[in-house]
Amino acid sequence: TNFDNFGLANYNPDTFSSREVNLTRWGGEFKANIGTKKLNPYVTIGSGVQKLELDGSDKLEQIYGSFGLGIKVNITPRAVFNLEAKNTSYNFNAGSSLLTDQDKLDYGITDADFDRDRLFNWGIHGSLQFYLGGRKPGNLTALDRAYLDKFKGGLKGLQLILEPSMAYIKFNDNSLYRDTYLLGGYAGFDFNEYIGLRGFYFQTTQNEELSTKFDEMAMYGMEFRARLNDGNGVTPYLMLGGGYLNAYANYMGKGNVTVESSEFATGGLGLNIPLGKRLLISGGARAMITSGADIQDVNATDDLQTHLMYTAGLKLSLGKKSTAPQEVYDENLSKELALQQAENNSKISQLKASYQDEINALENDLQKAYDENNVEKAVAILEDKKKVEESLEQVDKIDEVNKSSKIKAVAPSKIEEVVTSVEKQTEVVPNEMMQMTPAEFEVLIERILNKIDHEADAIKTNSIDSENKDIQIKALQDRIDRLEKLLLDTKSNTGSIDASNLQQAQVAYQNEKIEELSHQILDKINTLSGEIEENSNKINDINQQSKIGIINPEVNVVQLDSITNTDNVENLSEETNTEDLLNEEGPESFVYLNTSAFVGVNLGGATTGNLGLRLHYAITNSSLIFMPEAFLGFGEATTFGGSGNLIYPIKMKSEKVEPYVGAGIGVGKIADKGQGFYNVILGANLPFLNENLYVDYMMRNTFSYNQIAIGYKFNF
Repeated sequence: TNFDNFGLANYNPDTFSSREVNLTRWGGEFKANIGTKKLNPYVTIGSGVQKLELDGSDKLEQIYGSFGLGIKVNITPRAVFNLEAKNTSYNFNAGSSLLTDQDKLDYGITDADFDRDRLFNWGIHGSLQFYLGGRKPGNLTALDRAYLDKFKGGLKGLQLILEPSMAYIKFNDNSLYRDTYLLGGYAGFDFNEYIGLRGFYFQTTQNEELSTKFDEMAMYGMEFRARLNDGNGVTPYLMLGGGYLNAYANYMGKGNVTVESSEFATGGLGLNIPLGKRLLISGGARAMITSGADIQDVNATDDLQTHLMYTAGLKLSLGKKSTAPQEVYDENLSKELALQQAENNSKISQLKASYQDEINALENDLQKAYDENNVEKAVAILEDKKKVEESLEQVDKIDEVNKSSKIKAVAPSKIEEVVTSVEKQTEVVPNEMMQMTPAEFEVLIERILNKIDHEADAIKTNSIDSENKDIQIKALQDRIDRLEKLLLDTKSNTGSIDASNLQQAQVAYQNEKIEELSHQILDKINTLSGEIEENSNKINDINQQSKIGIINPEVNVVQLDSITNTDNVENLSEETNTEDLLNEEGPESFVYLNTSAFVGVNLGGATTGNLGLRLHYAITNSSLIFMPEAFLGFGEATTFGGSGNLIYPIKMKSEKVEPYVGAGIGVGKIADKGQGFYNVILGANLPFLNENLYVDYMMRNTFSYNQIAIGYKFNF
């Protein structure tokens, strides 16, 4: 400590006993690098808490803000040296806090002789920084390069942001500051879709009321914003910042005590609700930390205090939205993908033509086998035809993917892989009669039986939709009839098997095996035919009468009794709309529609800012909507309550506004007293701005309490 420059009476530097002061700081910074070369400048903005500990005395704590300019030197790809000049600013009463009681007595001074001053401390900061993990330096993917190109673009895509807002601060009970509403706003920039920086200014209002009569205190500062996802709907964001509470000379705190200005740090969460492409509702809650005198003893040392701050307002974006790195990546690959797709299309067309020619040839061979009543040849051709058709299906699937997405186009190597695989599996069946061993014949017949079993099971288990079931049954029956005819013909004419090159014993075994397998197949055919006929009868019964157990899956039914309808079952389909469904005759029940949140202001009794939650249920057999709600209010009083309301939508020809009226009853605490109340509601949905947005006015107890609110419906 050194008080040479304080102008103290009776001060003698020779007799003054200096004392050590330990300084500790912790906090956080927003750091922005400028450029990507080996030698790069950067700037930092931050805030935090610092602790001064005078030898033999209590610890002193203050909120500080910092601003720095530095240079980053890339020593190696994973090691960086930083050199930075940093200014740290904070409010501090050095004379009151760092002079001992004996010093004050020796110099004939008191704490009242000193004021809190804003101090600016410059310092030099050096650090060695290491990067651990991640991809090997220098190995950039195409997407990495797209991100790098995006941030090399300087201010391209930078958006100017304006946010007119209102706020409410609930100060710590031990703070000298009075709870207050504030009017003002934020202005700044979004650097891309994820991060932005805001400056803000707010002016307090008088008598803890939301009005244009301003009080003698303002707050201003900077805030860092980080969106927590990149969706186009409702998105949360993180806020970190700091600033200055500027109490003017005429500002009086609690107990009419003069209060000094103070730095503060903030952190919290917010929510953006889109009203349009460039207009959003923005609101949030922050913890605000200050260092100030305690209400118990104005002359006591500084102490950290935490306060709560709530904000709500509109966010307006000006300027071109920054291009997402994925879009940059897509643009860079467009030419390569176009060439690749052209090559793929050519290869796929050749494969399709080749496989279709093979299928045509196999179908001709199959018809000849049928004409000759040659089971072995027919079965073998069917097997080979199935392989070629499966190969053609694979090519069709690849073609669909190749055409549906430019980004995920199929690589030529994948096409070559399919070609190689198919060529290994597919062999062209010769036109002459094929020779088979008895073991091969057994295997192929078993495959045919498995195919018939699979299709019959699909019909029995209703895995085939009802519209195609009759067609599937007929096709299966035709296939069974054809196989049955071939087998019967084979039994009566075993000579159709060309055994000229087989030994006599093999021919005898084969004929015996055909006889045995024919009996098994005919038994299987009879069983399947009976099951198919039985299933057909069941389908006919279902078409005649049915109980409805499933309705439109997009409607979540809280309670719906089973409805029996034997006259017009087919008319209830997936196209049945919600309104028609709700107007069906039957017992009344509730159908969940959606959930909404609202923000508003209450006037009358106590002026409060209100936050609330509503559930929306349609009532069957009625146009009414049941809307329970709960709300919480902050301001002149802390209020809360809940109510149940019935809403009646007013149908109009206009699609821009959808008005509604309603009424209900509830109970809660309003204006410092618990009571029951009744509601009258007048409002409108605003699809011309956003299909989920609404505003309404709610009167409680005949204009005793009046709430004006804006809300947003969430589709969950």
